[in-house]
Amino acid sequence: MKNIYGLLLAFFCLNILQAQTSADVLRFSYLEVGGTARTVGVGGAIGALGGDFATLSTNPAGLAVYRRSEFVLTPTLFNATTVSTLEGAGNESIEENKTNFNLNNIGIILTAKPKNLKWQTSNIGIGLNRRANFNNNFYFEGKSKGSITTRFVELANTFGLDEFEAGLADSIEAIFIPNVSGEYVDDIAATPDLPLKRTQNVRSTGSINELVFSLAGNYDNKLMIGATIGVPFFAYSVEKEYTEEDVEEGNDIFNSLRFTESIRTNGVGVNLKLGLIYRINQMFRIGAAVHTPTAVSLTDKYNNTLTYDYTFGTNDGPRTARSIEGISEYSIRTPWRAIGSLGVIIQKYGFLTAEVEWIDYRSASINFDNDREYEREVNGEIEEDFKSTLNIRLGGEYAYEIFRFRAGFGINGTPYADDDIINTSYSLGLGLRERQYYIDFAYRGTQSEEGYIPYRLADTAAEQRVSNDLSNGRFMLTFGYRF
Repeated sequence: MKNIYGLLLAFFCLNILQAQTSADVLRFSYLEVGGTARTVGVGGAIGALGGDFATLSTNPAGLAVYRRSEFVLTPTLFNATTVSTLEGAGNESIEENKTNFNLNNIGIILTAKPKNLKWQTSNIGIGLNRRANFNNNFYFEGKSKGSITTRFVELANTFGLDEFEAGLADSIEAIFIPNVSGEYVDDIAATPDLPLKRTQNVRSTGSINELVFSLAGNYDNKLMIGATIGVPFFAYSVEKEYTEEDVEEGNDIFNSLRFTESIRTNGVGVNLKLGLIYRINQMFRIGAAVHTPTAVSLTDKYNNTLTYDYTFGTNDGPRTARSIEGISEYSIRTPWRAIGSLGVIIQKYGFLTAEVEWIDYRSASINFDNDREYEREVNGEIEEDFKSTLNIRLGGEYAYEIFRFRAGFGINGTPYADDDIINTSYSLGLGLRERQYYIDFAYRGTQSEEGYIPYRLADTAAEQRVSNDLSNGRFMLTFGYRF
C-alpha cells in the first residue's frame, strides 16, 4: 500500500540519476495545523471565527476581526516517538524518541480605523508561523536475507559506476567483475539464503517556517476580507547509518559493511492566500479561503561513505570510500488548497467550529532545468500516484469567566491514489483572557503509520521492509499582549 510504503521515499537514499523524487514534492506539501495554542487547541478549525494570528496562514480574513493591536509569541515543545520493526521472524520492535524545542509562532498585529464609515477596521499583520516539523529519529535491528550490495550491482550493471553508490562499492571491492563474466557481482550472491544482521539509524531534522505579510478589512461588521503573501523557508536534513554483518559466519568472504548517507535541503518559496468571512448573524459565521501553489526553489547537498570488511587473498580488514559532495538545484510547485469553515457562537458561553480543507496533490510538480526527461517522469508519477483529498477539523471552546477550555479533533485523508487510510489527531487547550494580555496552553497528539525501505531493488519482493508506528505530541504555550 502506497501510504504504508510510499512515505518511505521521503527518506530514501540518492538515485544515481537524480536525488529528487515525487516524495520530495509530497514532503514539502504536507502541512500541519500550527501557529498559536488557541488554534491548535480547537483542532485548527478557526477559519470562520478569526481573531487569531494563525489564521494569517489559513484564512487571512481572520485578521479583520482584531479591534486592538497585539503581539503574540508561541514557544513549543515537540516530541516524536517512533516504534520500528524490520519484517522477519523473531525481529523485535524498537522505540526511538526525539524532542525538539522551537518557536511555533511570533508576530504582531497593527489595527487602524479607516475614514470610510462602512469599513470598521483596516489591519496589517507580520510574523512567522511554523507549518511543518521534520524532527524525527528511528532505528531498526534484526535478521533477514539479502544485502544492499545487490542494489550496487544493479546500479553498476544498468547505469555504470556513479560517484555515490556503485562507484564507491567498486572502489573497495564490495562489487566486482569476475574473470568469467562481463557484469558485476557481489560476495553475497554465493549465499543468497544467509540471514544477515542489519541495522539502521535515521535522524531527520528541519521545518517549514512561513513568514507572512497580511492585510485585512472589516466591512460593515458583515464581510471580512483578507490577503496574505507567504514566504516559507524550507530546511530539511537526514543522516542515515546502515549496517550489515554476517554474525552466523555463513559466508567465507563477506564480514560486514557500513553505508552512511547525508542529505541537506534548503530553499525558499512564495505564495498568495485569499480569504473571507461572512457574518450571517450574531450566531453564525462562514469562512472561505484559497491558497495558490507555493513556488519553491531548493538546493540539495549530499554525500555518502561506504565501509566494506571482507576476507579474501591478502585483504583482511575494512576498506572505506567517500563520495564527493553532490549539489542539485531544482524547484517544486506545491498543490492548490481551498478551505471552507463554519463557526457557531453560543452567546457568552463559547463556540463550536468546523473546517474542511481540500488539497489537490496531483496539481503539484517538480522542475529540473537540466533534465526534462526525468522531470516528465517524476511529474507523471505525481499525477498517477497522488489524488485530491479532504482534511476535516472540528473544535470548540467553553468560556467561564476569564478561563477558556478547548478541544479539537482532526481527520487527514491520504494523498495516495490507491489508498483510503486516514490519520487522526486530537487536541486539548486551556486559556486565560484578560483585557491587556492572555495566555493559552495546548496539546496536540497525532498517530500514523508509515513504511520504510532501506534500499530499493529492481525486484521489489526482495526489498527489506520496516514498519514505523509514529506518535507525535506538541506542547504549546502562547503569550499575547494587547496595546
